[in-house]
Amino acid sequence: MLAGDCESFIDYVRRRDPVIICEWTSARATIEEVRSPWEQGGWYCLWNQSLLPSLQREFIPESDIGPYYRVESALPVIEFSYPNPIQEKWNNRPVLTQGRVWAGFERENKNFQRWYDASVRWIRKNFVKNPIPHLGGYLGPAAYDWYKRGGLLLPTIRPPVTPQWLSWAEAQDQHRSIFAES
Repeated sequence: MLAGDCESFIDYVRRRDPVIICEWTSARATIEEVRSPWEQGGWYCLWNQSLLPSLQREFIPESDIGPYYRVESALPVIEFSYPNPIQEKWNNRPVLTQGRVWAGFERENKNFQRWYDASVRWIRKNFVKNPIPHLGGYLGPAAYDWYKRGGLLLPTIRPPVTPQWLSWAEAQDQHRSIFAES
């Protein structure tokens, strides 16, 4: 997603249900709403208050980064990872890395399933299936136009610049050129 794609998705989510967006992890237990997540990349929680009246983070006392608080993934919330909206460089090329919309279904909750499915259906209806084999997912309309103009799509984790990944990037360029001819 680019910023406009993210804003469209968040607008849909907020119009459909009473949703608050907050950071998934924090140094504090308090839940603070993020009004415009499209302005900065992040790992967010989409909290539908009609499904879960209150949300609290759990305390993680020990980790590689020290103590912190996080939303429990078993709750009826949607994880929304949105990479930095400013295209970073990889091997001197502008790139977008994948984000994700995900939910855990450890506990059966039909209303939560319906909400999650509606969000996924909206993405499938309004976004474009990713043209890059092995990446999967969907691209927002602005991200898709950006890709067609020469942008490079990468997986969630930025890969090292190796011959294998350079070859993979070259294959995207070849795929794009074939696509442009049709």
